[in-house]
Amino acid sequence: MNTHQLVRNFVIVLVSLASFGHTFGQVGKIKGTITDPVSKEAVIGATIRLEGLTIGASTGIEGNFELASVPAGIYKLVVSSVGYQTQQIPNLRVESGKETIITISLLEDNKTLANVVVKAQKITTSEVAVLTETRQLQQIAVGISGQQIQKTQDRDASAVVRRIPGVSIFDERFVVVRGLNERYNTVLVNDIITPSTEVDSKAFSFDLIPSSIIDRMLIFKSASSDLPGDLGGGAIKIYTKTVPDGNTFSASFSTSYRSGTTAQKAMSYVGGKTDWLGFDDGGRQLPTGFPSRNSIATAGNTEAVISHFRNLPAFYQVEDKNVLPDFRGNLNFAHRWFLGDKELTNFSYVNYSNTNQSFQMQQRRFTFLGDTEKYYQDQSLSQNVRIGMMSNWALILNPSNKLEFRNLFNQIGIKETVFRNGYNENVDLNNASFRYEQRSIYSGQFSGTHELSPVSKLKWVTGLGYTFRSEPDYRRYTRSRERNSNGPFTFDLQQSDSPTLQQSARSFSHVEEFIYTTRADFDHILKENEDEKLRTTFRVGIYTEYKERAFSNRWYGITNPNRLSSDNSLLKQDPASFFNPNNLSGNTIYYGVGTNFEDKYTAQNTFGAAYAQLYLPIGDKLNATIGLRGEYNNQELQSKERGSGVPIKVSNPVFSPLPSLNLAYNFTTKNLLRFAYSSTVNRPEFRELAPFTYYDFVYDVTRTGFIPRADKQKLLNATINNFDLRYELYPSKSELISVAVFYKKFLNPIESKVFYNGSTVAFTVDNATEATSAGVELEIRKQLAPNWVALFNAALINSNVRAGQSDNMLNRNLQGQSPYLVNAGIFYENADKGWQANILYNVIGKRIFVIGDSQLSADIYEMPRNVVDINITKAITKKIDFKLAIQDLLNQKFSLVQDTNRDGKITDQDGVYQEYHRGSYYTMGITMKF
Repeated sequence: MNTHQLVRNFVIVLVSLASFGHTFGQVGKIKGTITDPVSKEAVIGATIRLEGLTIGASTGIEGNFELASVPAGIYKLVVSSVGYQTQQIPNLRVESGKETIITISLLEDNKTLANVVVKAQKITTSEVAVLTETRQLQQIAVGISGQQIQKTQDRDASAVVRRIPGVSIFDERFVVVRGLNERYNTVLVNDIITPSTEVDSKAFSFDLIPSSIIDRMLIFKSASSDLPGDLGGGAIKIYTKTVPDGNTFSASFSTSYRSGTTAQKAMSYVGGKTDWLGFDDGGRQLPTGFPSRNSIATAGNTEAVISHFRNLPAFYQVEDKNVLPDFRGNLNFAHRWFLGDKELTNFSYVNYSNTNQSFQMQQRRFTFLGDTEKYYQDQSLSQNVRIGMMSNWALILNPSNKLEFRNLFNQIGIKETVFRNGYNENVDLNNASFRYEQRSIYSGQFSGTHELSPVSKLKWVTGLGYTFRSEPDYRRYTRSRERNSNGPFTFDLQQSDSPTLQQSARSFSHVEEFIYTTRADFDHILKENEDEKLRTTFRVGIYTEYKERAFSNRWYGITNPNRLSSDNSLLKQDPASFFNPNNLSGNTIYYGVGTNFEDKYTAQNTFGAAYAQLYLPIGDKLNATIGLRGEYNNQELQSKERGSGVPIKVSNPVFSPLPSLNLAYNFTTKNLLRFAYSSTVNRPEFRELAPFTYYDFVYDVTRTGFIPRADKQKLLNATINNFDLRYELYPSKSELISVAVFYKKFLNPIESKVFYNGSTVAFTVDNATEATSAGVELEIRKQLAPNWVALFNAALINSNVRAGQSDNMLNRNLQGQSPYLVNAGIFYENADKGWQANILYNVIGKRIFVIGDSQLSADIYEMPRNVVDINITKAITKKIDFKLAIQDLLNQKFSLVQDTNRDGKITDQDGVYQEYHRGSYYTMGITMKF
């Protein structure tokens, strides 16, 4: 913490001093078009000048003009033409190295002045701008623009990112780059690393970021010293909107129909009064003064303790409801204020959604020989509420100094009801779970950009991240009866005062995490040149992060220590009667405490990085970016061993030197060849180090962190050597053809696997010995006709893993690695008639969902799904758009298949582990601009 504070204070002092300097000598451009608003034709020969300067220009035959080499500053631009009113544009900002774009409509001299549109910020949201940016980057990168996002009508970042070459989405939320699962990717929002949004894994849930606030999204597939070192697949940078083009206010509303869900009957448990806001109203929380673990363990059968459990919310309270159509609404606000020679801007957003998903899920579990041991049929209803808010502010002190304050908040509430029927060996089953999850995520950043001189630039940012996740009163029960009988079900209870998480249990857990970050980057041009590609540039920077997490879980279950017979009428009651609080007593059934020492942990992570990077042109065609990054990371965790309560203290300080090299050879202005090498790492997450065990009702498994054993006492960091080669062809400013090959060598890769201890099955994590991943990628962006654009990208990937220290052969694929990915789309746009339309296709190859063990469970694979989306937008007026979208038109089943015959292949001879249909999704919406 001391180092973090010193660095942050140093950067703030340095920036404060730099902000007082008003520098000269930096230049930008003003470009624009002058038209007649009535005829829509170009105004030829119009004069454009900057008041106070001798710089001027006149429009050509297309009404275009350009003022080059304009000193950075705030100006008054004057436009005049014979027969038209003279137009003056005050407070026109010109920034160093950027283009200020203006469009002006001049009216005849006897009429009132018409529209003036000023865009005084570098355009970053257009498709051409993003394509240009990725072309100019030293790393191998791909991206998607805000303009293209608008065309696809994707609602959030998880849907947006799957349009990018070599990228796919797992579980509708987590990004997979080059077939590598979510743990190998680092996500940055406005250049700050995001926290993991999941308790059990290292992952960022991309569905938290609405698409309408995204300026652009870039994915770096080759590393460099200025990028975080903890990556193997890619670094995903999401930039949110800050400086608007002008003053706008818009509102959008949509409703959606999901096949198999909307207008259907579904069972849902009764929740709280504020569930519709994404917040629990407090009714599910343990009351203040609830008995301690020791009190319940020693006096659980007393009236004093039992009365507390009687006063908890009803365990079983369900209703049969008609599922309403989904609703979404959002408000967007943007404004610019001129404060003398300064400018204040704001871009704000509020979003609300209330959605539902219901489906029937078939599940099977298999013995070692592949025979069906368990069969489940689940009826599931998930009700999801989200409130998202963003407010980004920018204060432009002058063309050389800008301060920004960004805020992003998401509140998510998920109410899930699952009823399960099936069998387990010789008994029929009747189970259920009632779960509520709420997540609060905040990210705040204060940053500054300062051009200290014509050759030096400083950018700094300090940030606060906060994550809160609560799962209050998660309830589960199991009932059984003799297989194929018609008698009543009997509640399964332990005949002692020690409960299990599956049987009539309720748990209360929460996790809270704070992240404090500081970053500073300094760029200096060592050798100036008019051509940016020929400038020798030196860059240095620091990044510090301190993270702290606190997790706790308390759980209880109804037990049968008085050993009531399974024929007892109390145990054979229906759920509504059985969970009547009056049935609890010291002589019959009562709650036992299951909370153990490992159900609580605290953790801290101290991270510091520094880097130096040199961009070196070698002649006119070849350039090299050479970098070295050093990262110090210390993970600490405190918990206790189950049963004994012996303290567990994890401390894992590691320093990692990470070199990188990026080469680019420009054959011509349209042909480019890139080569990249880098060394990167992959570190465990807190949850993977913690001994805490969690029961996952949906998969009917327990989830736990790394399990120490005799030959390995701790989970190791993975190290990765990355090699990339990519050829790029740019037929035009908006077209691209690229072919890339890559190779990765992993040491100690971290994977999800099955652990079987003789009585229960658990999902855990472990290191493999080593692995390789090699692939080829193709991307094509082609203009088919004036209004038609086609996109295609695909990747073929092969991976091999040496699974254990005793193995001498590479024997399977890397867990989570897809062997192929395909994205394709055709886009149509006719601005004159107000039409936009596209059809999109996506598929990923089968990949290992979790690695099996050698005793009970074979590898489980996620199978391919062909996904087709259709989007249509029609501008009814200049201020009203109507939208229609169909997502997942084919509605192919989501399927997990187990390699039950253990031949390393998935065929009809293997068993289906889990399968269901999500349902096609139809959306109608309207957007109004004010």
